[in-house]
Amino acid sequence: MIAGTEQFDNRRRVLEATEIVALVGEHLALRAKGREFVGLCPFHDDHKPSMCVVPHKQIFHCFSCGAGGNAIDFVMKYHAMDFRAALEFLATRAGIELVWKKSAKPAGEQGQGSTREQLLAAAGQAQGFFRAILRHPEHGAAARAVIEKRGISPEMVELFEIGASADRWDGLFQVINTKGLDQKAFLDAGLLKSRESGGAYDGFRNRVIFPIFDQIGRPIAFGGRKIREEDEPKYLNSPESAIFDKGGTLFALKQAFRSIQQSRTAIITEGYLDAITCHQYGFTNVVATLGTALTERHAAVLRRIADTVVVLFDGDEAGQRAADRAFEVFFAEPVDLRVAVLPDELDPDDLLKSEGGVDRFRAVIDSAMDSVEFRYGRMVAALDASGRTAGSAARARVVQDDITRLTELGLNAIPPIRRQTIIRKLARIAGVDETTIAASVKASKPRAAARDARATSSEKTTAAVVALSHLDYAFGCLLLEPDLVQTFSTDGEEILKRHAYGSGPFRAVASVFLELSNSGARVETATLLGEIEDESARSAMTGLLARVERECRDGSGDRLMDYWNDCVARLKLEHTTSTPTESATEATALAERLRLARERHERLGDRVLIRHPTTSVNR
Repeated sequence: MIAGTEQFDNRRRVLEATEIVALVGEHLALRAKGREFVGLCPFHDDHKPSMCVVPHKQIFHCFSCGAGGNAIDFVMKYHAMDFRAALEFLATRAGIELVWKKSAKPAGEQGQGSTREQLLAAAGQAQGFFRAILRHPEHGAAARAVIEKRGISPEMVELFEIGASADRWDGLFQVINTKGLDQKAFLDAGLLKSRESGGAYDGFRNRVIFPIFDQIGRPIAFGGRKIREEDEPKYLNSPESAIFDKGGTLFALKQAFRSIQQSRTAIITEGYLDAITCHQYGFTNVVATLGTALTERHAAVLRRIADTVVVLFDGDEAGQRAADRAFEVFFAEPVDLRVAVLPDELDPDDLLKSEGGVDRFRAVIDSAMDSVEFRYGRMVAALDASGRTAGSAARARVVQDDITRLTELGLNAIPPIRRQTIIRKLARIAGVDETTIAASVKASKPRAAARDARATSSEKTTAAVVALSHLDYAFGCLLLEPDLVQTFSTDGEEILKRHAYGSGPFRAVASVFLELSNSGARVETATLLGEIEDESARSAMTGLLARVERECRDGSGDRLMDYWNDCVARLKLEHTTSTPTESATEATALAERLRLARERHERLGDRVLIRHPTTSVNR
């Protein structure tokens, strides 16, 4: 079904103003590969570049998990937005004003419960309130004093959009009532708390407020630092919600994103003030966890934009344990993890503000150790200190336990060079040859839970890999070059009809294609993709487009024509062999045509274009 005129016009203008390589490149690292760009897919646990972005078709597609579509699809999937929110985000980015019918309502207004849009709106309202309170001559005075005492510059107050909450129980509550806003979203976001006797009160009172943003700059949660010493806790954070996942959110990522992308290095510390101070002193690629240990979700965010991650820890026992946790979290990720130990139990804020602090801090970062060296250096020191010498049974047990743990973390799946480095380290620690450790690694089996998790991931990937027929490939040629329908009207319309009236995954795409073609409109790939409302149909279309693009050596004209002619000839040959009334002469002629085409490609040094119908490819 073709979208309404108004919606289509908004979509068309936004897509025309959005360059997909630039958009995707703002969210993850891309590198050029022929006429495509490739990068780690953010929509599955990708450890090698599986996603391609095709600029001349303005599409993206992952050959492992099947995710694909246009710029709107990317934003919807990456930021968990609905269609309208994604369209508005891209329109704002491109400076386009959308036109909606007066009766149109933002997604999420219908029905019960707080939607993501309602929670985001509530967070936005609260952010405005907190900023206003900080500027208020009376209500913001105490918070401004704390900010000045902590040495936070006015520039950092603006950059991090720091605010304050009033020293009263109903400051935000009164604003909500005055504006006639629905309290439910504020309650669900932890901005209001319910009274047992009825009514509500402010969740944050008399605190310096640090807003927590998502990657595109929307406030999704808040952290509040106490102003009075007697108040507890020292820091109060928003509860988790549909828009806030504490274990997957990094403070200051909004402010640090560009710097991380440019330097390809991210520095991780703990706490709002440490991150802000680092930025204030020029270390703008610093982010912070939100009072939690590092998680796999943090690693998934950073691996898409950084090649190196430096974690800052104190040298005490808690810091050592945190370093071990970081090692495990990043173990199977395609990034270099380094560990920087802060001197004299100082935190970044104290170190940077000390005499010569900037140079000392930079030296700490520059001297950060590779996480493997750090881990096994500590292991050796602990073993030697306890008298467990090389070759002893006790030392062997420690090494074997480490092998078992690393196997659970994916030791057998990491790149061979890195795996061999670890094997060499463990061999030296145990006092045995490397082949012995390698044999132990090979024999070690992951826990059932780890095996099940990997199997589930594998099943999801396998589910996206299906067989394409010659009819599918021919349809892919039409998607890559829609004008083929006009040039070869009989064959083109036949292929469109067989898909449009069939039951396969390309039915919706072919139906719209056929409808547009019959209306006399000139069909273009981007226009067609914009007309498809079903997300799975768009993914199927971009998957087929990307596949044919690669099969035709980047879709150049002559190769595409050869590919098209061969597909059509194959389809006709299949038809003649299955229809007794067709002449043997015609079948023989078609077979000879295919043989000559194959020889032509081989002479040119090309790979064979026509694949066997059961070839497994990703849709």
